[in-house]
Amino acid sequence: MIEAIYSSQNLINEIQRSPFSKLVETFAIEHFNEGYSLPTIKTKLIIVLKFVRWSAYNSITPQKLKKSHIENFKTELSEQSKQIKNGTRLSLYRFLCIVEKIHQLKLVDKKLSRSNGCEKIQTKVQIFEEYMRNDKGLTETSIIRFKTTVRQFLIYVFPNSNCNLKKIQASDILNFLRERGQYFKDRTLRCDGSAIKCYMKFLYGKGIIKSDLSHAVPQFSIWRNQNIIHTITEKEMIQMLDSCDVNDKVGVRDYAILLLLMRYGFRPIELIKLRLKDIIWNEKKLLIQGKGKCTILPLESDVEEALKRYIQFARPRTQDKEVFIRSKAPFIRFEKSGAISSVVRHSLDRCNLNPAISGARLLRYSVASNILNKGGSLQEVSELLRHTSMNTSVRYTRLDMNKLKQVPLGWPTTWRKES
Repeated sequence: MIEAIYSSQNLINEIQRSPFSKLVETFAIEHFNEGYSLPTIKTKLIIVLKFVRWSAYNSITPQKLKKSHIENFKTELSEQSKQIKNGTRLSLYRFLCIVEKIHQLKLVDKKLSRSNGCEKIQTKVQIFEEYMRNDKGLTETSIIRFKTTVRQFLIYVFPNSNCNLKKIQASDILNFLRERGQYFKDRTLRCDGSAIKCYMKFLYGKGIIKSDLSHAVPQFSIWRNQNIIHTITEKEMIQMLDSCDVNDKVGVRDYAILLLLMRYGFRPIELIKLRLKDIIWNEKKLLIQGKGKCTILPLESDVEEALKRYIQFARPRTQDKEVFIRSKAPFIRFEKSGAISSVVRHSLDRCNLNPAISGARLLRYSVASNILNKGGSLQEVSELLRHTSMNTSVRYTRLDMNKLKQVPLGWPTTWRKES
């Protein structure tokens, strides 16, 4: 692998003579298997080769590596370079993880990002996650949302990593929600309250806290159907599809994503979870996994053509079984719903469209609105968008104010006197 990256035979010989040669080779192969190009791998190897040369100069072999050696190397590197990019740090971190795994050492602290909190908090959140999945049977979307809120709550209550769940008080819950209320809307706060209430019941049920603090979570009243749903027209949706460059692999992927959103009103999480086996080509059916149930919808001809074009010509080679894959290395499935909404936003920008809302939900709303505008029923909207209750479909009857201007009758200018 090293021979394919470097052209200098002297450099290749230097790496192969080094006691770190197999580790460097493993580092390069792992990145190549993830889809990184050879020039990119060469860039990532810069910091690795610096560390290998520094180790050779100090007569340090992989088996003798210690944390103190790594700190000394970082200190000297910082003195040489005023600014060390994050990519450089991550490359060194990954190389050291390979050394750890092969030689059974402990060289780097598995530091978590600030948003994840300390290792103790992360462990407690993981226990709660298993409870939500195995005992409560919540959907993956709810699990992700709830554990994120609980993690942020624990970081807020225990900023110094002294996480003692027995010390949680009702005032901590109120202060946390009050702080969140300065930055988020009522709907987000209601979801936060549900997450904390679920966590407090979990702690009380396990006997970790003596009193049920779920009663301390305030109620957030949100009036249903109070906001107008903003949509775009069919003509504008066609314009978005035409903006995709089908001669480019990314354009082929984006075209398929937009078409699925417009035909079936996919939720972003449903599109992320769509697997290759969910497309039944011979029966022309599409299986959609979402909200804890599976829905079978007909595979329309234009959607079938778009999916075949993407899978055959534009989808990167990967071990992941999901349909849609990142266009840049590492070639893995999308991890967050925001990636799908980002595709929609880029398409809107290319068309110079500026709706009041953007993202995947704009197309979901537009699908429902177009059905109703053509004389369709709420039952049709409910079936296509896979709603569990008709009450959810009712909110799609809220129209844009521009459309409501056509509804009122003109004010009468003459009056007929009744006898």
